[in-house]
Amino acid sequence: MKHLDNLTIHRFRGLQDLNLQDLGQINILVGGNNSGKTSVLEAISTYCRPLDPLEWLNTSWRREIKYSRKPQLDALRWLFPQNSEVSHTHVYEGETYVSSNGDFPVTESRAIYREFEGISELGEAENSSASQLEIDEIEFDNILRGAELELKVATTFDPEELSVSFEIWENQRFVNRKNRSSAVLPIDTVTPFSHRIEPLQISLLSEAILLGIKPEVIKLLQHMDSDITDLVILSPTGKRPSLYIDHKRVGISPLSAFGDGVRRLLFIALTLVKVEGGVLLIDEIETAIHTVALGSSFAWIVDWCQRLDVQLFATTHSLEAIDAMLDASDSETDLVLYRLEKKESQTKAIRLDRETLHIVRDELGQEVRR
Repeated sequence: MKHLDNLTIHRFRGLQDLNLQDLGQINILVGGNNSGKTSVLEAISTYCRPLDPLEWLNTSWRREIKYSRKPQLDALRWLFPQNSEVSHTHVYEGETYVSSNGDFPVTESRAIYREFEGISELGEAENSSASQLEIDEIEFDNILRGAELELKVATTFDPEELSVSFEIWENQRFVNRKNRSSAVLPIDTVTPFSHRIEPLQISLLSEAILLGIKPEVIKLLQHMDSDITDLVILSPTGKRPSLYIDHKRVGISPLSAFGDGVRRLLFIALTLVKVEGGVLLIDEIETAIHTVALGSSFAWIVDWCQRLDVQLFATTHSLEAIDAMLDASDSETDLVLYRLEKKESQTKAIRLDRETLHIVRDELGQEVRR
């Protein structure tokens, strides 16, 4: 049994009653633009940390980073299905619902988002006497938009539903009150641009060094550049540390001096190590990786997913990436491709296991993305 065996996204963003049956260890999501591939990754991300409000906030922001970020509540609101039949002039309420089975003990995850207007607790603390203010003394500027995020899960280890609620206020930093829960599966997301965030790379490399896996990470980078010999963290000015690559021809050079392909593979490798025994999500897996290096890079990823018991979900627009993933696997690899097809208000998934995919691509040469 895998971490997630069957997954149904009943309500999440624009997805409704999407069934992903008989999931593999390696899962590839394809489909046309706006078919919901990234939304599936987001639904899985929140499902694996269902009681963690920071996971919900981080998920809502990921696709905003490459553009100007929306206000916190606006980004969060759009995770929840929009009901056009209900008027939301000032406030909005929405609900997500995802269910699954597998080794992960969470069987259902529901989240309810309710907007409201009022005075935040932080604002009250700053005024210290806010509770004593008369209604007519409260200035209009003190009225803020907020939202309650109510998170509920059903599990196999507790007959009662687990539930927590949080308040999030517009234009104020969310302070997470520690809420420990066993309803957590190790998970992380690689976006098409997250490899450009160097501080995150440094943190992940430090973890890989402690786990003794740095030599394997270097082997992966050598698929892109065979002259790479080492990865080091240095602080030449004694202030902020930076990540450097030791290179046979150019010596020790900052990571930023190398192409996106090297940085992308490094980030994928380091993130994979971080989620051992869990789930890795990669949006647009082919991003920045040259077609020549796709096969060897994917073979490394498949191998280490198997070694570390990581279930992979990856989206792609590239037929070359699909063929490379097929070539990187063998008959024993639990590889599944899902083609998402949007029809009116519902999205359906066409499932192709590795054997069927091999026949369709290698023997018939048919298109499988749409």
